[in-house]
Amino acid sequence: MKKKWQIVLAGEGGQGMIVAGVALAEAAAVFEGKNATQAQSYGIASRGGFSSAEVVINEGEIFYPKAEEPDFVLALTQDAYNRFYNWVSPECLIVYDSDRVTSKRGANDLGYPLSVTSVRLGSEKLINSLSLGLVLKHTRCVKPESLEKALAKQLPEKAMGANVKALGYWQE
Repeated sequence: MKKKWQIVLAGEGGQGMIVAGVALAEAAAVFEGKNATQAQSYGIASRGGFSSAEVVINEGEIFYPKAEEPDFVLALTQDAYNRFYNWVSPECLIVYDSDRVTSKRGANDLGYPLSVTSVRLGSEKLINSLSLGLVLKHTRCVKPESLEKALAKQLPEKAMGANVKALGYWQE
């Protein structure tokens, strides 16, 4: 298993990428004893502007808190995809919302119907947990139960059932 992961979660304000990044880093650091950092970037608009979280997880020391050479990018909007597809290495896996993004690389790009699936599961707000499920599916950087515990610290208790279902959706 890979010892170091550099992950970028990107979309627009309101899609929960910052919450997802915090939960992913917390799952690694608090519940699995790994080293983890989480950095975030967002525009002035609370909804609709570019938003991203960069998470670095390593069993060893982390010398820079941001993803310098991402292994995995999740892009929920065309703007998010466009910011990263030319910057990352050809080996970096880009997973994108096929409902909202058109791939420009082809190789190492995988589209999933995230927007439609979140609505079908009951709420657009589930897109962040669906996204984290894809991080788990493609990286296995943390255990699902660690991520569930971290999400429980970030989300209201009444929302956990639907979010746990969304987190496991792509594993089925």
